[in-house]
Amino acid sequence: MDVVLLVLVLAFLLVSFVLEKLPVDVTALIALGLLLLFGLITPEQATAGFSNPAVVTVMMMFILSEGLVQSGVVRRIGYGLVRLAGRQGQRATRGLLGLAGLISAFVNNTAAVAIFIPVTLDLAKHYRISPSRLLIPLSYVTILGGTCTLIGTSTNVLVSSLATQHGLAPFSMFEFLAVGGVVFVVGSAYNLWLVPRLIPVRATQASLTGKYRMDAYLTELRVRRGSVLIGRTVLEEELSERFRVNLLEVVRAGRRIASDLRNLPLEVDDVLLVRGSMEDILAFKEQRGLLLLTDVKLGDKELSDETTVLVEVQVRPSSTLVGSTLKEIDFRKRYACFVLALARTGEVLREKISSVPLRPWDTLLVFGPRQRVDGLAQAGDFVPLQEVHAHLHRSRRWWIGALAIPLVVALAATGLMPILKSAILGVVLLLATRTLRIQQAYRAIDWTVIFVLASVLPLGAAMEQTGLAAGLAGAIVRVGEPYGPWAMLSLVILATSLLTEFITNNSAAVLMVPIAFSIAEHLGVDAKPFLMGLTFAASMSFATPTGYQTNTMVYGPGGYRFVDYVKAGAPLNLILWLLTSFLVPWVWPF
Repeated sequence: MDVVLLVLVLAFLLVSFVLEKLPVDVTALIALGLLLLFGLITPEQATAGFSNPAVVTVMMMFILSEGLVQSGVVRRIGYGLVRLAGRQGQRATRGLLGLAGLISAFVNNTAAVAIFIPVTLDLAKHYRISPSRLLIPLSYVTILGGTCTLIGTSTNVLVSSLATQHGLAPFSMFEFLAVGGVVFVVGSAYNLWLVPRLIPVRATQASLTGKYRMDAYLTELRVRRGSVLIGRTVLEEELSERFRVNLLEVVRAGRRIASDLRNLPLEVDDVLLVRGSMEDILAFKEQRGLLLLTDVKLGDKELSDETTVLVEVQVRPSSTLVGSTLKEIDFRKRYACFVLALARTGEVLREKISSVPLRPWDTLLVFGPRQRVDGLAQAGDFVPLQEVHAHLHRSRRWWIGALAIPLVVALAATGLMPILKSAILGVVLLLATRTLRIQQAYRAIDWTVIFVLASVLPLGAAMEQTGLAAGLAGAIVRVGEPYGPWAMLSLVILATSLLTEFITNNSAAVLMVPIAFSIAEHLGVDAKPFLMGLTFAASMSFATPTGYQTNTMVYGPGGYRFVDYVKAGAPLNLILWLLTSFLVPWVWPF
């Protein structure tokens, strides 16, 4: 009976992950609650995930990654590589992707992609390359780079912790490098030469207004003599409520005004930059005695100058705004900026966006004063996709943030300290020196990842206690035993890589680890190659935009469709499945 109940819980988990009707962390917590309700785990086992060394280590690495991001060093190096490449776009692309892969070996992958998206978009604009040719390779190369070290991805840390619970030695810092390095080189070559040929031009960097098709939603109106708006303010007129029109900027005697528009009395000959549907704009024009400037075409150049800017920002998964609407948080009043459009998994929303609940990695097209947009980027709820200022921010203690991760890696790699201890000390260094504020540290942690990790860890224990892991392992052994352990390992790698396309990589690893141990026990061989194989496979999420967070991050900026990931990712999955099936038992014999 226990096995049947556990299968039902697993079925709920898998279906919910695939359908995405609930956030993944909510799904994981419900699954944890069901395990408790059915008596499949004890309360102690249910809470053990939240104190698991792997979970705490991942939390610390999120904070350390934020310290490196705030230092600005990596982004400066990225822009420097583009400048050094001169007119050679291929050289700039190779250098940028290589740097992204190197950084992702030591930094959380989502942080690495967040650093490099603005640089990549600038590179695309400079060399007139479609961003769709660069952003999927950027996501893939950071995933591949993360497989090279223990701290490169949370999955590596997680499986290392699970291995120690089963009596094996923890993985060393560079134990993955022998296979991960080859995987990275082969995958990078594929990214550079094949992916651009497999993906069509999906987005151009000519203009953001063109990308979001805003030409029918932005226009200019002149306040004519005799207009009822003269002497009235936006607040008094209630433009957005009565006419569903947003006033973005006022041009008065050649001077552009974008701040505190709600309380600005309007004057004759003021030019109003407004956003709305053409039907609403025309109704507003007729009822308020305005002149439509039909000969004016508004684009990025007209919307951006020394005082105002048009940029894209993405909603961080750790943002407190996730699940809220723009209206509920009063976005315009809170940030003094306007959201003109919202892009989500290939769909662009331009109407009634104020009532749409925000999701992680939604891309917002934002217009406002440069200082306000810069503050929006620094607030911690958003990741900017373009640089607001030409000069990057650099704090007084930037060098501490830049050196914290190398110090942590050195301490762990030399064996002076375990990774958990060195990571905690690295975070203490950042906080004690005020390189990071405690609020920044809290915001840096992707709590979705943490709650999913902590909630799914007890699933592994439940699978072992109920005998489900042994049963599944026995079925796999019956199929593959005649072909030897090598074939069995290949089956485990294939199953894990397929699973990770539809559920989180950490969930896939947790489900496969007990099965891997049971298979090794059935065969009477070392479990290490099976663990290493499934660890690599859990990161091989290339064929869907939702299987890995970095794939989701580049979806909107690249203008991709679901089929683009299938075209580019499925062949890479096949190549790396065969490659790891050969390399893993060669490096870690049975």
